[in-house]
Amino acid sequence: GLSIGVVSPYKAQVDAIKSRLGEKYDTCDGFHVRVKSTDGFQGEEDDIIILSTVRSNGRGVVGFLADNRRTNVALTRARHCLWIVGNAHTLYKSGTEWTELVADAERRKCVFSATNDATICKLVLQVKQELDELDDLLNADSAVFSNTRWKVILSDEFRKSFTKLKSPQLRKEVLQKLIRLGDGWRTTVKNLDIPGVSHLAKVYKVWNLYLVWSTDVEKTEGRYFQIIRVWDLLSQQNVARTVQRLENLFSMYTDDYLDHCRRVQTQGKLEVPMVWHIEHDIIRYNKDYKVVAHEEHDVVDTSYAMENSKVSESFLLMKFYSLSSGMAKHLLTATDGSEIDIPFELTDEEQIIIQFPLTSFILGRSGTGKTTVLTMKLIQKEQQSLIASQGLHLDGDDLSGLDHKNIMPLKDGRESFVKQVFITVSPKLCSAIKNHISGLKRFGTGDVSDQSSILHMHDIMDDLEEFTEIPDNFCDLPHEHYPLTITYRKFLMMLDGTCRTSFFDAFYGEMKTSFERGHSRSHAVQTFIELKEVTYEKFATFYWPRFNADLTKKFAASTVFTEIISHIKGAYQTSRPYVGKLGREDYVMLSDKRFSSLNNEKRDRIYDIFLEYESMKCTAKEFDLSDFVNSLHSSLVSEGYHGDMVDFVYIDEVQDLTMTQIALLKYVCMNIKEGFLFAGDTAQTIARGIDFRFEDIRSLFYTAFLAETEASNQGLKHGKKVHLSDMFQLSQNFRTHCGILRMAQSIMSLLYFFFPSSVDKLNPETGLVYGEAPVLLESDNDENAIMTIFGESKTTHGNLRGFGAEQVILVRDDAAKKQIIDLVGKQALVLTIVECKGLEFQV
Repeated sequence: GLSIGVVSPYKAQVDAIKSRLGEKYDTCDGFHVRVKSTDGFQGEEDDIIILSTVRSNGRGVVGFLADNRRTNVALTRARHCLWIVGNAHTLYKSGTEWTELVADAERRKCVFSATNDATICKLVLQVKQELDELDDLLNADSAVFSNTRWKVILSDEFRKSFTKLKSPQLRKEVLQKLIRLGDGWRTTVKNLDIPGVSHLAKVYKVWNLYLVWSTDVEKTEGRYFQIIRVWDLLSQQNVARTVQRLENLFSMYTDDYLDHCRRVQTQGKLEVPMVWHIEHDIIRYNKDYKVVAHEEHDVVDTSYAMENSKVSESFLLMKFYSLSSGMAKHLLTATDGSEIDIPFELTDEEQIIIQFPLTSFILGRSGTGKTTVLTMKLIQKEQQSLIASQGLHLDGDDLSGLDHKNIMPLKDGRESFVKQVFITVSPKLCSAIKNHISGLKRFGTGDVSDQSSILHMHDIMDDLEEFTEIPDNFCDLPHEHYPLTITYRKFLMMLDGTCRTSFFDAFYGEMKTSFERGHSRSHAVQTFIELKEVTYEKFATFYWPRFNADLTKKFAASTVFTEIISHIKGAYQTSRPYVGKLGREDYVMLSDKRFSSLNNEKRDRIYDIFLEYESMKCTAKEFDLSDFVNSLHSSLVSEGYHGDMVDFVYIDEVQDLTMTQIALLKYVCMNIKEGFLFAGDTAQTIARGIDFRFEDIRSLFYTAFLAETEASNQGLKHGKKVHLSDMFQLSQNFRTHCGILRMAQSIMSLLYFFFPSSVDKLNPETGLVYGEAPVLLESDNDENAIMTIFGESKTTHGNLRGFGAEQVILVRDDAAKKQIIDLVGKQALVLTIVECKGLEFQV
């Protein structure tokens, strides 16, 4: 006969297993099953042993099995076959004999995931539901979420509605309904009787609420497949309006698209998603749709829009989240519906860019998703690295866009991590991105604690406050600092701290002893540096009036400052990259090479102003940012770079940098072919002194990055060159409505016509939501516009009426900002145009 022994190190589990088995196998001939503890099996054996390791956690704590003697007994009781049931990740992380045992099983392909077995998955779900232990399912390797037949995506409106539910039992019921939908269950009960609907929108009752969902089609990896799109969870009186709005949306779909959504395939009593290999594109929207404006009962001109609704309520602009263990945890634990950092579903266009394996350039106007692409690609790399270093399934969820084909194999059990740097110029944008990335990382590791996304920016004034914990060098930077999200100025300070000699040594004087090189500088030292730096404001206020009036005649200070910073001192010369400035002849010749309103005579005068400026600056012992950058180039060429090499660099708002500033990145990252992602928009070049074109950065990348790398790396085969992608352009705007987009495009048209060299010409942005043109409010001479809009009275809580966490007052400059803050205090967020770049607000 065949004897089977079930072994557990804990008596309580032994008793639990015995009670479940009962006397089921006591009368079986030739088949004997017994259940004992590890100690109880000492000196005995069976043909087959099933060993339970019990413990499951992320810390690698294995309890009794950390005792090698108990482990020895447990592993040596089988005559023919040993099955170990447990959490492989916990065992591997334990640092005991189990680490090598699991690694060996991995190498022999003898580690099997229960989630890959449909029968076991169903059994786990059935038992958990019987025991009302739904919460226990909400872990990363839950059979429920990794083995569902359907992909289920949840709208942000559903998320908000769900988090308002007070009853824990109701939350669980709704979540169970979603799980059952994903498994293929469909109700036989008729939908609510709503006249005039196509029944593509389904309405399922859960207690006294109604779940509104529909079948949709998604494209990925060369296939189209059906998915479930959950729109909202509503009371009965709100269902009809939402379904009618959905019907209006579905009326825009092509017949081909609707046909694919409506097709049904069954397996027994369950409905399973249909899958099609791509033979032709399934077009979602008709080209000749008309949208009915319900308020006025007339047809709105929608030649440029698809939906007539508030941006905040738009189905077309709504974020969707994939139902996963992490999302389920959030739904069960969330206390309110505020924004959180959860990876949302990306468009096909965004997915293509994220999965593109080489260095790439992304152009797009404000609100087209550039920063989303950068952050999601960074998070994808983080998760790939973590899976590779751990070698096993992680605690946490796969994030959107993760391509498991790119995961590197386990390297002899040694942990490694990817070093990624995200750089942008604005401290406020940098702070927002840093918090967002941190939230996405926490979600990826299973932490779904409430994360407020309200931007606390009143006190984020400079880099010093935001980056004091990060050393001013790249040498042996601790693991916890990565991914490193920093401003470009902090990047320069870190490069300076990595060099043997500091650029600032010549300026410190008595201040030199007040800081330790490589550490984050004190407030006093930082302030001293800022006093010595020539910004545009200092250039215009103190230098410009002192220049020869014959030279400055008919020039604007901003024009001359831009020519000095971006071209004379900021241009990257391939033949002489580290001279630090263009010679007069080379600069004057730019009028022949670049479309410009500056002829030879004007450039000659600007060069004379430049020479005067350099002389005055030297006498005052001051510097500008270009001096700092060119000094770093010189030091890094002569001394070499001795800091940590970075694997991937992401640059947002790249148009705020000069070519020589961008060229510094090549010293810290040698992964030229794959390691860079540049994103920006020349229409948003509002940093003083910067004149930027994307064609310049692409040329720079081939000449300064690739060419120099190929010259020093003889590993490339004869004549074989690295070819990068064409630039990606994002044109779908997800932030605002068509009224604002049309006004913005009219301004861009004027710029194209009058200043053709100032911006890159892109395809017009497309908007999905109808909206009116912005309102211009003019005030009388004695009237304050801010107080006219929001009222002078304050609420009992001291808040300015009409202001919320996602609203902002934008002003031209710091002087206007100070005036407004004097009026509203900290009751409202006030930002300059420069400060708000890359950020997003409702109003």
